[in-house]
Amino acid sequence: MVRVGVLFVWGVLLFGYGLSGPLYRTEALRAKIAQETLAGQWLVPTLYGQPFVTKPPGAYVAIALCSIPAGEVTEVSARLPSAIAALLTVLFLFWHLRGLIGEQRAFWMAIFLPVSFLWLDKAPSAEIDMLQLGWVTWSLIAFHRAFLREEQRRPSFGWWVAALFCVAGGLLTKWTAPAFFYLTVIPFLVIQRRWNVLFSWRHLTAALIATVLVAGWAFLATQEIGWQTLRETIGNEAAQRFAPGRRGKPYPWLEAITFPLLVLASNTLSALAVMLTLRRSFRDRLSESEHSLVLLGHCWIWPNLLFWSLPAQHNVRYLLPMIPAFGLLGGLWWVKWFENRPTVRWRQAVFIAPLIAWLAAKGVFTEVIQPDRVANRNAHETGRELAGLVPAGEHLTIDKLKDEGILFYYGRPVTQNRGAQSPWALLMEAEWQAVAAKPDRHLVARLLDQQGAAIYLVRDDSPEMAACPFLIPPLAQNSTPSPR
Repeated sequence: MVRVGVLFVWGVLLFGYGLSGPLYRTEALRAKIAQETLAGQWLVPTLYGQPFVTKPPGAYVAIALCSIPAGEVTEVSARLPSAIAALLTVLFLFWHLRGLIGEQRAFWMAIFLPVSFLWLDKAPSAEIDMLQLGWVTWSLIAFHRAFLREEQRRPSFGWWVAALFCVAGGLLTKWTAPAFFYLTVIPFLVIQRRWNVLFSWRHLTAALIATVLVAGWAFLATQEIGWQTLRETIGNEAAQRFAPGRRGKPYPWLEAITFPLLVLASNTLSALAVMLTLRRSFRDRLSESEHSLVLLGHCWIWPNLLFWSLPAQHNVRYLLPMIPAFGLLGGLWWVKWFENRPTVRWRQAVFIAPLIAWLAAKGVFTEVIQPDRVANRNAHETGRELAGLVPAGEHLTIDKLKDEGILFYYGRPVTQNRGAQSPWALLMEAEWQAVAAKPDRHLVARLLDQQGAAIYLVRDDSPEMAACPFLIPPLAQNSTPSPR
């Protein structure tokens, strides 16, 4: 219990520190959609009243649930799901490993798991990536438990259900979860010469349960937005990654070749140790359970690294669900290295010093880097100013404007102007120039967006608008949002 308590405090320090502070880039987009989720759009994500299913609702529902106690989405509640997912991942991995390799080894491996630059940036954050990391990691841990129990001829069906349930949860958070899972599981089983497990009734039944869960959501979602909207949105998401030519973009061959090197470089702290676990001299000293862990880690890294280098879009954060494998293999290598050198002096200090250094790095990132990257964007100030200019009870409409940071801090309903009627509108420069000459369009305020471009709060005083109450159009069934 002492080690569990230390891990809990370690996780709170790393993932709880930095929950507050202005939202950055797509954090505001996720928080804005979660605002609408909390307002009642639990099944289908919406942005400004329009369906926005480029990502499933999982992350938005998680943020909304964390926001219920406050009654609104805040900076803290928007980042809380990623912090919780990170903490649960560390604790779950420790629990899994201690029965395989011993509690002390498992403790140090869990301690070093989040010592990664990618974890530093994404836990906590209001983005989807850390929650997706959690779902994928939990699914693979559950799979490993199921596999080991089958090897011992013990009941494993419950762990299969848990594994595929986590895959379904990951898919309902971000579409890529099944790919990460099966790109790891299939090579692992093939190398173990147990690929027939994939056709066992336990795996197939668990997969069927997961499929029913996802299909149930898809069926209910299409009742609101129509099958065409869902199909076109998912199709466009896939096309921009796997068929860039359809969108008039050439395939980035150079990026595809260098992307694996970039991923390895972003995990410099553990990538070298991962490479060393490939040495025969290291593998020969492993127990059977340790050998299984090493094989799982390598099947987690290399097939996924190869596959996700093929899509046209290359961003290291897209591969965050495979980053725990670096911590798993790197941590095991360091633990074994020290065990094989019992005469090394200051053994505890050698382990503790990097952790203190990492806490210092966390402090610098939270107190210096995070404030610096949102400096002069003024999303909070502009949003609050906008809320003071639009009378209470009035609705604000937009059309082409995309600045979720300002509109999140505005804190009130905003509708995209596709048939909606309201006297208050927030316009971009070109939109304002198009209506500036109309006598019934009155400029209320000229503001600046987060990039410093002018935006205009305009009031429409035409008789038609005054006579018509504000109307919010129903969810469109034939509108496909632009990818973000």
